Amino acid sequence: MASAQSGRTVAYLLIGGGLASATAAEAIRKRDPNGSIVIICKEPQRPYNRPPLSKEYLRGEINAEGTYGNGGIYVHEPEWYGEQHVELLHGEATALDPAAKTVRLADGQTLTYGKLLLAMGGRPRALDVPHADLPGIHYLRTVADSGAIRNELDQPGKRVVVVGSGFIGLETAANSLFRHAQVTIVEPLDRPWPSMLPPALSKYLSSQYERRGATLRYQHGVTGFTAGEDGRLAGVEITPVGDSPATESETISCDLAIVGVGILLNSDLAQQAGLEVDPRQGIVLNDHLQTSAPDIYAAGDLAAYPDPVLGRMHFEHWDNAIATGQTAGANMAGGDEVYHHVPYFFSDQFDLAINMLGYPSSAAHVVVRGALTRDQFSAYFIDDGKMRGVMMVNDDAQMDLARDLIAEAAPVPDPHALLDPNFDLASLRPRPETAAGEGSAPTSGTASGAK
Repeated sequence: MASAQSGRTVAYLLIGGGLASATAAEAIRKRDPNGSIVIICKEPQRPYNRPPLSKEYLRGEINAEGTYGNGGIYVHEPEWYGEQHVELLHGEATALDPAAKTVRLADGQTLTYGKLLLAMGGRPRALDVPHADLPGIHYLRTVADSGAIRNELDQPGKRVVVVGSGFIGLETAANSLFRHAQVTIVEPLDRPWPSMLPPALSKYLSSQYERRGATLRYQHGVTGFTAGEDGRLAGVEITPVGDSPATESETISCDLAIVGVGILLNSDLAQQAGLEVDPRQGIVLNDHLQTSAPDIYAAGDLAAYPDPVLGRMHFEHWDNAIATGQTAGANMAGGDEVYHHVPYFFSDQFDLAINMLGYPSSAAHVVVRGALTRDQFSAYFIDDGKMRGVMMVNDDAQMDLARDLIAEAAPVPDPHALLDPNFDLASLRPRPETAAGEGSAPTSGTASGAK
């Protein structure tokens, strides 16, 4: 791609070379066929999708080339950028001046923008323990990260320690087992996804790993790493935490470790520019995804947007990058779209297709339709008498209906009625005159795969 020239004015400047920026560029071009678009990409690749990095790509089922859903990971084919007159500039933004409407890059270039999108995402949270920089310790955020782990797993029987049992941790554990590795999962909490799932569903998840041979070390924290004679990682030191029945620290011998303990949001640029930033959730936005500065928008992981249920929310998943990118891009090009979207993500683990919609919470009343023993069920989360979320495992036939029920905050007078397999979920839909009442969740988008 051509290099942007210092001092040049760009109609639409998108900082961040990921899915949110690529989606925003699509939305801009639909409304404005002529305005110049530049995407600043920190990574050397063109924008790509991250879900395959812990799934198909890690398993070796696809390679990088090609678009997502067509044997690859990329958002668009290379020629799309030329056809749509979207310029990719590989570099890093180091300074933003909202008053002058300029962005300075690490190589000294300065660009003036008409509209600006901040979509820099985040970076893996690193463990602050001794020897955390040893070769053989991996984080998973980029295609290069996934490729390095994939190469290490090429030899069957590798001893893998996965630190963390969030989505990245469990997916890399599942796919390491798929690659015939010996897997130990270390997690300081007492069960998987405790903020979202009740104990029975957490137990269901952990049992999937135990029966496939993984060793689970919940209520243990990593206190350090040890090196072998070759200078590579040889062990992970763990210590019991909380109410763990274990009393002794130990070292788990391993060939590699995969650390998945969350991300740190790349909000420094926005904060230094004086934009309103929530330290935990990212760049504070209004319902049009505008920041506190004129003509600056945000999308993706960084977007802290108004939510009718949680007040303010940020969401680190694939579907959110698409939905926020679409709305921000449309509004940058003159649209007047309010961001309304039901949160959604998916996780593929073994032969389980897990879809999560809305606001699942371990504090909610949960009704399971189907059978956990058959690995096919939907768990409905009811809070304050309203439908707030659903977890679907190999059971997505009613996903669109579930999204609508959550969007409408559908009343559920008798949760036990849902246990009847003949109960018609559509009967819960509110009457049109009550569907948009106070406290309703947002609508928009489709329920079609996310991370």
